[in-house]
Amino acid sequence: MEKQVILQDQIKDATGHTVATMRVVLNGDGSTPNVMTVGADNPIGFNDDGSPIFPEIDDSLLKPAQQQMMAQAIKTQKELTKENGGDPSKVNVIGAETEAKATPTPQQTIQASMMKSIASLQMQVAQLKKETKDNGN
Repeated sequence: MEKQVILQDQIKDATGHTVATMRVVLNGDGSTPNVMTVGADNPIGFNDDGSPIFPEIDDSLLKPAQQQMMAQAIKTQKELTKENGGDPSKVNVIGAETEAKATPTPQQTIQASMMKSIASLQMQVAQLKKETKDNGN
């Protein structure tokens, strides 16, 4: 069974009117959360080119709310990642969950061992040739 957590919150102005909604889906996969913020207002008009005109949203409302939401999302994602057996320290670094150290296959391990042995033998042969040459043979 897979566990998924959805965090959602609303940003309200001084009158209690919702100006934006924030939402994030957490899968516990070690990824950095991506909080989406969407304005809640309808257009108040339209530009000449037909594009909508939305009311301005006060940044002093948005930024602290987004930061608080991100902090909660990181905390929850770390808990869920740990619960799923992942490394919670990767949550803080974007893309870190996809960086994996490649584990060599048994065949690659054997090949690497053989290459070391061959290199060692080649060095011994070179040393013997040098000694033979130095002894005048």
